[in-house]
Amino acid sequence: MKRYLYILLFTLLWACENPKPFGDLYVQVRDEQGKEVANGKVNLYATHEDFVDQKNPVASEETTDGNGLAFFLKLDSGSYYISASLLNEEEGIEKNNFLVNTEVKVITTEIGYRNSVTVIIWDSYITHLTSPNGKKWVITKMVESGSGNEIEIPDCSKDDEWVFYRNGTFQYDNLETTCPGGANESFEGNFSPVGNGSYILIQDEEEVVRYGLYIISVSSTEMLAQLGPNLIYYKLKS
Repeated sequence: MKRYLYILLFTLLWACENPKPFGDLYVQVRDEQGKEVANGKVNLYATHEDFVDQKNPVASEETTDGNGLAFFLKLDSGSYYISASLLNEEEGIEKNNFLVNTEVKVITTEIGYRNSVTVIIWDSYITHLTSPNGKKWVITKMVESGSGNEIEIPDCSKDDEWVFYRNGTFQYDNLETTCPGGANESFEGNFSPVGNGSYILIQDEEEVVRYGLYIISVSSTEMLAQLGPNLIYYKLKS
């Protein structure tokens, strides 16, 4: 019996003398103007895929305090991906960093280590515009922005699908009618925000810019954007 007690005592002493390394992560959230964001929601993910899909967080969601800080304590060493967001419920607009790969490497020591990172969020329509499996949008109306007159949608564009994925991938599907000269042909590529995220550039796989789209408003089922001199009304294809 004494032998087992000695073994147990030795194990406990060894554990006390050799604590598991850990690191704390302090996340500072600011908006596009550099202001601290209070009451923002911050999540931590172990992989980029989980960050894109917003699933399987490695810790409980944290809320930023009055100084825009959120804290994740006693983390293991390794790389993590951070998402941060703030929803304006009155306007239905969310600020977030969902299109930015915010990766941080956490350093650990036996006495702990303070890791810090700043995350910038901005007005973003990504939540409604995209989904992990792709959201398909089709044009329902076109209006000349200068005169306000409605113009006819080209036949070759009526059935086209604009597909936006949460990971920044874009797909243009010309389903049936092809425009003269091969314009508006189907292609795959990516899209990325410019400035505060309302203006997006759409590129093909050769990194050629195909469209510059200014997102004016977007809900879960409708979108209004400006493309060149025209206002484009879209609806979500079910």
